[in-house]
Amino acid sequence: MRTAKDESEQKTLDDIRKHGLHVISVAEGDEGPRFAYSVGLFENYAHPEIIIIGLKPELAHLLLNNMAFDIKEGKTFASGEFHEGVLDDFLCYFGDVPKSKYREFVGWATWFYQGDEFPLLQCVYPTVSGKFPWAPDFPEDARWFCQLLTQAPKEH
Repeated sequence: MRTAKDESEQKTLDDIRKHGLHVISVAEGDEGPRFAYSVGLFENYAHPEIIIIGLKPELAHLLLNNMAFDIKEGKTFASGEFHEGVLDDFLCYFGDVPKSKYREFVGWATWFYQGDEFPLLQCVYPTVSGKFPWAPDFPEDARWFCQLLTQAPKEH
């Protein structure tokens, strides 16, 4: 476990200790869309950390906290599975994120775990019309926000 060197690091450690996780939100930039991810789920519940790309920060934060609550209650989100109840009225897909993406996307988690020895899942949500990013007719204008770090499910 890390020791804090500044207020941001201390808040992260305090949240993980008190709430079971800390949620990091990253603003949209020239390089990519906004995203949010958990830090602490693996430490506290032996559950993979979770990243959501493209949603508004408030919604992503809420979804991550809701998933953390479910995880604390014994639910597991596993790679290759679709789940109901994450985002109202939509199925969400969970897939493994390769470690090659960790440095670019989950820096605070690599700081906390002192490396990349933790699992990370991407929560992939569909468009309002129910299309996932791997669908041939997925809208081009949504590709920026719905970047895939994981592989599409084999059956799709």
